[in-house]
Amino acid sequence: MATATFHSKSTALDVVHSLNVNLDGQIVIVTGGTSGIGIETVRALASTHAHVIITTRDLTKGKQAVEDMKKSTGNKSIEAIECDLTSLESVRSFISEFRTRQLPIKILICNAETKACPYSKTTDGFESQFAVNHLAHFFLTTNLLPELEAGKPSRVIIVSSVANKRGGINWYDINWDKKYDKWLAYSQSKTANILFAKQLDKLYASKGIHAYSVHPGGIITNLRQNIPEKEQRAMGWYKDDGTLIEVFKTAAQAASTSVYGALAPELDHFGGEHLEDCAVSKGVNPDKTAWGIAPHAADMEEAERLWKLSEQMVVSKMHV
Repeated sequence: MATATFHSKSTALDVVHSLNVNLDGQIVIVTGGTSGIGIETVRALASTHAHVIITTRDLTKGKQAVEDMKKSTGNKSIEAIECDLTSLESVRSFISEFRTRQLPIKILICNAETKACPYSKTTDGFESQFAVNHLAHFFLTTNLLPELEAGKPSRVIIVSSVANKRGGINWYDINWDKKYDKWLAYSQSKTANILFAKQLDKLYASKGIHAYSVHPGGIITNLRQNIPEKEQRAMGWYKDDGTLIEVFKTAAQAASTSVYGALAPELDHFGGEHLEDCAVSKGVNPDKTAWGIAPHAADMEEAERLWKLSEQMVVSKMHV
């Protein structure tokens, strides 16, 4: 089978149609699937006839999104289950509820995130960006490993960002108690996403579970509420006429690489890799203005260290 060709403006549905995949009721879980990239990811994967489960902090919003999605895709096997990623106890409740069904998981997409928010801590006492973007997904994924193994070959897709290049893991102040920088904290969480995918694949590829990190591309979503317009303009996101620069994508285009990571058959040979624009990344690239990942996001010693620290942080709160 020839490898499909995609580009930076390919949409999630373009990927599905080109790969012609039929998941026929297999279980797909997408965190944060009620808006932005998440809802377009769900829309595309629902069109493969998968049984798609959306995690949502707001169950009312989640159920409305599900009803809209059922109508637009014709797939009745879409549902929302409450899961607040700011609370490890809520994540555990989701895991417990899902586990009662005794179903294998084909695809898990760790999509939800918070971005460049003011300093805050979750109910578990962890800095919010690291907690939501990494720790909650680490806890969710590692507890669902039996279900992922039962669904093998299965895949875990972890949405990261080119922001990994701005900074790595702040090992000596993981919760930013001393001096908080919203962008460095965000970068820490996005670096963690990449390192987590690499270590997960290293440990579990032999059991039929592959993991990939994804840079979706630039996109303006409701997460920009934490970034003042003046700051957005100072970062060069807008042209002089007030329109977005060409590098930005629509939500449907930004969801394409997650869907590619979940479905593309050629990726069986590239476990643990970072993906961009529906392709395997060119790898380590220290240039902060270009795609690729920073050297600190490709360091497998850092990946192993992060895994151990994440286990310790979760155990300290959940006694698991």
